[in-house]
Amino acid sequence: MKYFKKDIGENGAKATFYLQEPNKEIDINRKSPVMIVVPGGAYMWTSWREEEPIALEFLSKGFSCVVAEYATEGLGFYDGKHDYSKDPVSAFPKPLTDLAKTIAYVRENADQWSLDSNSINVIGFSAGGNLTAQLGCYWQTDWLKDLVGKSSELFKPNSICLAYGAPHMSKAPEKDRYKQTKKMGGDGMINYATLGHDQSDERIKLVNMVDAVTDNVPPTFIWHTMEDPYVPVASALHFTEQLEDKMVPFELHIFQKGKHGLALADLRTDSKADRSQSNVQAASWKRLYLGWLKENGLINLF
Repeated sequence: MKYFKKDIGENGAKATFYLQEPNKEIDINRKSPVMIVVPGGAYMWTSWREEEPIALEFLSKGFSCVVAEYATEGLGFYDGKHDYSKDPVSAFPKPLTDLAKTIAYVRENADQWSLDSNSINVIGFSAGGNLTAQLGCYWQTDWLKDLVGKSSELFKPNSICLAYGAPHMSKAPEKDRYKQTKKMGGDGMINYATLGHDQSDERIKLVNMVDAVTDNVPPTFIWHTMEDPYVPVASALHFTEQLEDKMVPFELHIFQKGKHGLALADLRTDSKADRSQSNVQAASWKRLYLGWLKENGLINLF
């Protein structure tokens, strides 16, 4: 395995690479599919639980993996004791530009690293799911191409996956009917981390992805839980409704039980003493996702 880190862009973003290396004992010409892992953290920070453990899971399945750690201020910044007069590095569209540059870098080096440039798959968790949805909806836009400074085809994802992703990220209209939606850091801080000071209706619409879906969105896999206390399942359902309306190929799995932030949904990413981040049903998302990728011709690993 080839392992290294790289700074991305000028905002403080980083990418960590876990790359398969072909071996002559098996197939020296084999090209591995790619999994780009986009962690959550409400744009305030990036969660380790949704970074390396996810990459290692898919590395073990034959993928080359890249953790796209877009720039944030870090959770400690949001304690109410810092200077909030300037926009944070996480304000839209900086994380999207970071992610697009990461994917372009991967595709530009695909031959050198024995990667399948036609199987670059992006999986985003929570706020990372929002960012992944942004990429899926905006990859072909001229404004993003100008920000990245590269051809749109270089950062086009071949598929996207929203793992309890947040299609509505700012001032969401949906209410969780199953339990009161909690406010991590307060609504104001989440909106500030996502948008900065310009929270105009136009910018809110740009980060709330339900109405941004076009027929250019790549095939999409979504999994969520009905009981999610942070991202109401209605967001996933509304996003899926728009995919269906635009005839974008998709697969949707809603698990009844499970907290927000399940990650692998087993002990490897369970940080709770009561083991409430482990869930047998929800943990099956990995098998379902791999099957979906195979059905869509994006992997040939089993």
